[in-house]
Order: sequence, then structure tokens, then C-alpha cells
Amino acid sequence: MGEGFRGGVPYALDLKRLREAFPVPTLTEGRVIKHGQLETVVNVKKGASRYYAVVDAWRAELKNNAGIFVVWERAVGLKVLNPAELLNHAETRTRQKIRQTGKAIRTFAWVDRNRLDDTGKARLDHQVRVANVVRDALDSAKKELAVSLAPVKSLPRPKVG
Repeated sequence: MGEGFRGGVPYALDLKRLREAFPVPTLTEGRVIKHGQLETVVNVKKGASRYYAVVDAWRAELKNNAGIFVVWERAVGLKVLNPAELLNHAETRTRQKIRQTGKAIRTFAWVDRNRLDDTGKARLDHQVRVANVVRDALDSAKKELAVSLAPVKSLPRPKVG
């Protein structure tokens, strides 16, 4: 009973219903599962925190146990990704995390070092050194590992007037 329990009503029964309603062999690449279908199985309306918690627990289970990557499709439900879509998803998330890390690192510049005690100063110095090493490593790795790809072909610009 402890499986899928988060301190409230246990998730195990809902996860079992999801497994039965959407067996692994039926989760083929490109399949879309609409919110309405999920609401019926989970017996919770979309928008409730329990709805997302149960479905996210099932998504994690699919990824970890079956190697099936399922993502939220905005305003639709869930989508099983094919390798090309998974690559795009991973690249997008990586770019987002790198930007977030860069923003977090820049926060150190706002710390007033003069108002810190010796331990705080040592911690700040360490974090700044680590951030600089990470930034330099990222920059050099991007240059070293750059892949030359054909330019992206854009659609023609619409004519104004």
C-alpha cells in the first residue's frame, strides 16, 4: 500500500487504473492521451493538484520502468514522444537549465561581501570561483564540440501591404 503514497490518499490504486487503462504496448510513439480520458481513469478533474500528482507519478513510472517518455501537451493531455521529439525536448530543457543556472550564478554579484562574516566570505569566494570555472568550461566545450549543420530554412516573410 505504501507504493505511490504521498501523505494523503494513496496513489497506488490510481496508478494501477492508469496501468490497466493504458498498457505499455499501447503507448506507441505519437499517441496522445487527452485530459478527458485521464480524468475518467483517475476520477479527478484536470486542474486539481491530485490529478497532476497521480499522472506525473505514472509518467515517472513509465520513464523509469519502461523507457517510455511521455510529456504534457498544452491544453490537450499527454503525448508519447518519438526519438526526434525527445531530442528536441531534451535540448530545450538543457538550454532552459543553462539559462537558469546563469541567472542564479549572476545573483552572487549582488551579495555585499563586506557585510559577510569570514565563513560567508569564504563561501562566496568559493561559489564565485566554481561559477567562473563552470562558465569557462561551458564556453570552451560549446566551441570544441560545435557541430556544423545546414542553415535552418525559414518560411518566406509575408509581404506587407
